[in-house]
This record gives sequence, C-alpha cells and structure tokens, in this order.
Amino acid sequence: MLNLVKELPYQIKKQNKKINLSDIKEGINSFDEFIVTVFNKDITVYDRNCDHKGGKIITKDGNHICPIHNWKFDPIKGLYKNGFKKEKRKFTIKGENIIIDVSEKIPCITKTNVKTKTKIRFFNHAFLKVSGENFSFATDPWAVGPAFNTGWWLKNQTKKDWIEELNNCSFIYISHNHPDHLHPLTLRNLKKDMNFIVPNFLTDSTGKYLEELGFKNIFRLKFAHEYEMPNSNLILSILKSGDFREDSGIYFSNGELTCLFDVDSNSINFNRFPEVDLYASSFAGGASGYPIMFDNYNKIEKSKILNRNKLFLKRKKQNIFNETKTKYFMPYAGFFIERLDRDKSVNLLQDKNKISDYLSICKKNNINLLDVEKKDEYIFDGVNLTSSSNKKVKYFNDLNPEVYLKNYKKNFNKIDINFIKNYFENSSFTDNLILFISLVDDNFKRSKIDFKIDFSGEKPVFSKINNFSGKLNKLKDKKQLYLKCRTESFLNTIYNKEPWEDLSIGFQCKVKREPNEYNYKFWYHFSNTYITSKNVRYTTDCNNCDKLNHLIDRELAFKNSLNI
Repeated sequence: MLNLVKELPYQIKKQNKKINLSDIKEGINSFDEFIVTVFNKDITVYDRNCDHKGGKIITKDGNHICPIHNWKFDPIKGLYKNGFKKEKRKFTIKGENIIIDVSEKIPCITKTNVKTKTKIRFFNHAFLKVSGENFSFATDPWAVGPAFNTGWWLKNQTKKDWIEELNNCSFIYISHNHPDHLHPLTLRNLKKDMNFIVPNFLTDSTGKYLEELGFKNIFRLKFAHEYEMPNSNLILSILKSGDFREDSGIYFSNGELTCLFDVDSNSINFNRFPEVDLYASSFAGGASGYPIMFDNYNKIEKSKILNRNKLFLKRKKQNIFNETKTKYFMPYAGFFIERLDRDKSVNLLQDKNKISDYLSICKKNNINLLDVEKKDEYIFDGVNLTSSSNKKVKYFNDLNPEVYLKNYKKNFNKIDINFIKNYFENSSFTDNLILFISLVDDNFKRSKIDFKIDFSGEKPVFSKINNFSGKLNKLKDKKQLYLKCRTESFLNTIYNKEPWEDLSIGFQCKVKREPNEYNYKFWYHFSNTYITSKNVRYTTDCNNCDKLNHLIDRELAFKNSLNI
C-alpha cells in the first residue's frame, strides 16, 4: 500500500547562544533561555522549555516550575520532581563565553513539484479526509457517541455520509490511542479489510487496539521516514510528539502542497517544525482533567490556571506560525463538549479558545484562517486555495447522551473485587507509590467501596479499606495518589483494560496527590504498557462492551430506517 522510501530529509539550522562566564556563579544560575549549574567547576546547561507541555520554566523562590501543569524541575539532579529526565544542552567554552549549541534538524519532506489538486474535508473534531489523484485518507475518525467514558461529546453533528466516505478511503491514519482519535464505535462501521497506518510506538498501543477490534491491515510506520503512495504524488511521514507520551502527527506533500497535521501532540517532532503551506492543529484547550478535577487546588486557583493555559496555547501557536511560515491555518481537534447533566459543573468552569480567537493572530501573520465550522470543504490547486464551501449533506442524528449513559451504567454496575485485585497484582508496576481508590456516584460523593494498592514492594499489594477519609498524610519515602472514580467508568477501565488517562481526561475521577506532582510513570504504564499485554479485554459475561454497542447499533439502524 505505502512504500518506504528513505529517512525524512532535513536541513541543519545552525544556531548558537552564548553566556558570559563572568555572569555565572557557583550553584544554580537562571537566565532567560537557560538554567546553568556550576558545582566544583562542573558546568551543566538546560533549556527552560518544559518537556511535557512546552511551557517556559520559571524560577520563583528557588523553585523551577512550568506554569502550565506545575511540573517542578531540579537542576541539580537533572530531573523533574516526578522522576522524568531532562536532557542536557551541548556547549563549548571559548574565551570568556559558554557557547551553547541550539542547532536544529528541520525536516523537509520531498515534493514532486507537480501542480495537482488536493481536497480536504472536515467531518468532526480531528476527523478530516484528504483526497488527491489516486488516493484518499482520513484522520482520527470520531463521528458518533461519546469518548472518554461519556465525559466528552461532539460539539456539532457529523454529516450523514461519513460512513460511506470513510469506507472509500485508501487508508486511515490513527495518531494515538485516545478515544477521541481511536474511537471504537465509529470504527465498527468500517469494512474489516480497511488499511490503517499507525505510528510504530514502543508499546504498539494503537496497533494492538485496532487488531482487537478485528482489523488486519495495520501498517506500523517508522517515525521521521518518508513513505510514498504508488501511482500518486502523495509522500508522507509520521512525526512523534516531543514528550514521553505516545502521540504523533502526520506530515505530507501532494505535489507542490505541503501539510502538517500535528493534531494535539505536545511539541511535535521535539519542537522542530518544518515549513509548510497548510498547518492544522488543536486550538481549543481544555482537553485535560487538570486542574478542574484536582482537589489540590481551590476554585480560584483552577480558574487562574485555565485562563493562563488558554493564553499559553495561543502564544504557542503564534510561535509555530513563525517556525512553519504557514500560509493556511486550520484549527481542528477541539470540537468537544461536556453534555451530560452530571458534568454541568465541569462545563461551567471550562473556558476553551474559539476559532475566532485566532483571527487577529492570523491577520497579523498574513495567514488565511480556515474556519471549519463555517466551511467544511477546501480545494487546493497546487499551493493555492481555489474554493471553499459547506458541503450540502444532511446531518447524522445521534442518540441522546442520557441514553448512552443509561446503557453504560447498566452494563458496568457489577463490582468484581477479585477481578480488580488480580488486575492490579498482575500489572507488573512498581514505584514508591500508594494508590487509594474510592468508587463513587455521579457527584463524586457517596463511596461504594474503598481500596488501596501499595506499589512500593517487589509486587503490588491490594487491600480493601473501610471508610477512607481521603486525607493524605505526608510520608517520607512514598508518594500517594487518591482517585475518586465514577463507578461505571472505573469498571469499564478495569474490565476492558482501557487507558487510565481516559478517566482523568474525561473528568471521570477526582484527583488528590501528595506531593502535588504528576507521576508520569504510573499514568504511562496504565495508559500504554499494561493495556497492550495479553488478555486485554474482559470477555466473560458475553462482553459488556459489545452488548452496549449492539444496543446502540440497533437504535441507530431504527433511526436511519425512518430517515431521521
């Protein structure tokens, strides 16, 4: 289907920064772009870009903190307080200056330099379809139903022809395993011989999930390599996110036109951006349980963090515009909303960016803003946008969200304590961490059961606890994490080995932690590593997930028969 051609070409963007030695003292030194440590004449240099969300690490009261998600960096150890390692910057000493090498390898995909037409159609959220001569592909299709354990819903309806359009694709690209990108209910409407391309992640979390859904033609693509589509002008490459998470974007050319869809990756390609004609990216923010669901912060603190993150996202896009020198910006991958009555408090607190918030930024940079909420189809002739329109197709009428929730709760109401115990004891996860969990109601109030898992020994130790107060006392040698999880969402995660990030991102659990630090090892293991182990789906009792999906299918089929 796709032929591997070569490693992705790149250009060296040579750049050096210098710091005068006279400005450096013994200990930790903070500069505008760097943190420099000096101990017994041993010099170490770090940049001030956070390796998670890409925020600028600030120095305050002797602490070095990223203001986006509160990651704390320890320059002495070269580690974030959660244990994640930060890479050192290379440097040389010449005369009275430290010369820091900030050169970058800038990717530059091969172009055929043929003037050919490219059509890009927006369906919903991160679901786009790209068509050209002798090819078409879709990205991250989510067309119906909820994501993240009923926490997310599509902001707008999807056009009714989405099933037909998907099944006519040459292949489908899935960027990562989050359910708003890898959406089982949507994908169940595809033919089983559909071709998929996925990133070659270390854990294969995306590819294995697709296999479990019954798809066979799954192509794992190497990062930063070029692939060509036979008998077409399409050349594409998969770029990795710059943090520890398993996420990606797609970079491609069709003749003269070059495009980058970085979806919602953090620091795509380690912040080394190519120059492109069209840049498509998330824009809204709010795609995280942080800080809304974190009990370590009060309401005022949460509001300040949310406003700060909104501004940061826009500033980050401004920087990317400068790097990519893009002519067109297509905001996408941000069209979700909290629809259920039980999530009204989340919806009221959320304040996401709108497409219109980027108008002034685009105008300032002479960029054509492609508003997919106004026009959903764009046709390019070479690098020139020749037409845009709103395709006149009826909308697909989905089920009422409360109907989904009712059936969801019905199918995940049995607490199998032995299954839960075995789940944790067989997780192969160890860390100096004690995890407390309470299974609660819609409002995170009434607890049905409390238990804890101590991961600090040779193997996890599970135990039930009675009337847990929720108070976390400081422990000298152990971290603590307390999750109040909606019962049905937790059971779905456990019984079906779904990613644990889904609970947090979908506003399905309240979080308290001591110390107040992100434990990336825990979340990565239970969101990527463990879910790809053997027997990853709960199959007893006729498979609860399938029962729910079949019910929904019947109701959708009934609606379609009435041409609603």
